[in-house]
Amino acid sequence: MYDFNLVIEEFVFYQQITPKMQTELIQNTRVFQEFEKSFNHFFDECERGFTNELIINMFCRLYTPGKTVISYKSNVKEMYFIRQGIVEVYNNDNDEIQKEKPILYLPKFSYFGDYQILKKLKSNIVIKTLQNYPNPNEGGSQKRSQSQPMESLPDIIFMCVNKDKLDNLCDLFPQTADNIERKALERRKRFMAQKNTNSKRYFKKIGLAQNPKIENLDIEVLEHYKQKGEFNEYLTRYPTQEDKMDSFYSDEEAENSESQKEDMKIYLSKLNKKIDILVEALKDAEGLIKHQTDRK
Repeated sequence: MYDFNLVIEEFVFYQQITPKMQTELIQNTRVFQEFEKSFNHFFDECERGFTNELIINMFCRLYTPGKTVISYKSNVKEMYFIRQGIVEVYNNDNDEIQKEKPILYLPKFSYFGDYQILKKLKSNIVIKTLQNYPNPNEGGSQKRSQSQPMESLPDIIFMCVNKDKLDNLCDLFPQTADNIERKALERRKRFMAQKNTNSKRYFKKIGLAQNPKIENLDIEVLEHYKQKGEFNEYLTRYPTQEDKMDSFYSDEEAENSESQKEDMKIYLSKLNKKIDILVEALKDAEGLIKHQTDRK
């Protein structure tokens, strides 16, 4: 596996050929062709120029099993397309009803990081590479004891595009941007529905927990609603403000560019003050050295 962006880094001619020739290169190169076909569910509403540029700017990331790819409340800097392996999605551990229980598995040819980048959100979920195969009897990824045989899992392979490149392409192709943003918000809604199945906060909000200390919520209550097929009904019947398509949870904290600029101004101001102190100290030292020299 190698970086797709080697084409534009090693062969400067790519940016000099016509868009038609760029399309022919992408569609007639087996590795690019197979990639686009594998992720057609993402590319199906994308303009040709957007697809060409996105693919040709991708790079490879390899993760070993059990590693965190996106942590809670982190700024997502890359969009990930899974070429090999499985990732697990978890709720924030402070909000989990059942500890270390995945809320979702994303298999090969899935992608993630899209809605966080497109809507400038922090991640309120945790995404890790699969460490052990799920136990079909438990319905989750279980940690094996030392006596259990460990089946070695291969590295998880992602093809990625960085945030700045994706943002730039969305500016260049606004129709595609609208299409993928719409799908991204639909995907986020499904992610949040799964998040809510193991969320203390959500169960407390909809009143399923009689005890205000929702940490004591009986797991059987959760399983009852899920097994009876009633949980999705509750998700529909009792949507919170954050569950609406264009509203977000407080821990996603949409990035504020004005706030970031203000933070940078404060940082630079503090830095300038430290530099001023350092300059004054150097002047004093220089004066002392000159004074000592004059006395000699």
